[in-house]
Amino acid sequence: MDKRGQLTLALDASQPSGSLALGSATGIIYAASFDIGITHSETLMPQIDHALRFCGYQPRDITRILLANGPGSFTGLRIGLATAKGIAYANLCPLEAYSSLQLAALPRKACGKKILTVIDARMKEVYAALWDEDLQMLREPSVCLPEEIMAWDVDGAWLVGNGSHLIPDSERLIPVDTSAYLSAAGLFALSALHATPAEYDFDYLAALQPFYLRDASAQIKSAEKHRLAIAKTIPTDTR
Repeated sequence: MDKRGQLTLALDASQPSGSLALGSATGIIYAASFDIGITHSETLMPQIDHALRFCGYQPRDITRILLANGPGSFTGLRIGLATAKGIAYANLCPLEAYSSLQLAALPRKACGKKILTVIDARMKEVYAALWDEDLQMLREPSVCLPEEIMAWDVDGAWLVGNGSHLIPDSERLIPVDTSAYLSAAGLFALSALHATPAEYDFDYLAALQPFYLRDASAQIKSAEKHRLAIAKTIPTDTR
C-alpha cells in the first residue's frame, strides 16, 4: 500500500451493465462499466484485476469494499456479494452494502423534487421506491406491476432507473436518462451520506445476504408447478 492511503473497491453487479470504481485518499482514481450479461462470474474478477493493475495495486491492498446489494439481477447479486465477501474475508476488511434503488436515485439528489426509482424485475414487474430530494425514503422498496406505481404520490417526481420505460407515460413524472451514470462510483457518495464507518465483522459478513425483495423466477415457477401438481391429486367432488 502506498502513501495514497486506504484503497476502496466499489462494485455494482446488480444490473445487466455492471460497474466498478477504486478510491484512495485522493478521491476516485478509477471507474469503468462493463456488460456483464449472463457471464457475471467470468467478467467481474478480470475487470477487478485489470483495474488494480492499471492503478498499480494488488488485491491485498484493498482495505474497504462498497457494494450495491439489490434488488436487481439475481445472478449478478449473488456473484457480486460472493466476490465482495471473498475479498473481505481474505483482507479482513469491512464490507458496506447499499440499496440499488437508492443508488439509482443518486444522480437526482438535491434537484428539488421527489425521486422515483424503478428497476426492471422481469416477469412484467418492477422494483420501485420513492425518495425525497435528500434521498430519505418516502415509500419503501417493493415489487409490483408498473401501473400500480401510478397510485403512489409521485406527482412531479424524477423518474430514473433501468425500468423507467416500463412505467406508463404520464405528465406526473419527469423521465431522466441516467444510462451513462457509473453507479459504482456513486457508492462513495452513498457511503458518505450514511456516515456509518464499518469495521471488519466476520459474523456480519457470514449473515449478509443479497436484498432480493422477491423469490427468483425459477423459484416462483417451481412453486406454481408444485401447487398445480398437488391440485391434480385432490379428488374432485362428483356428487
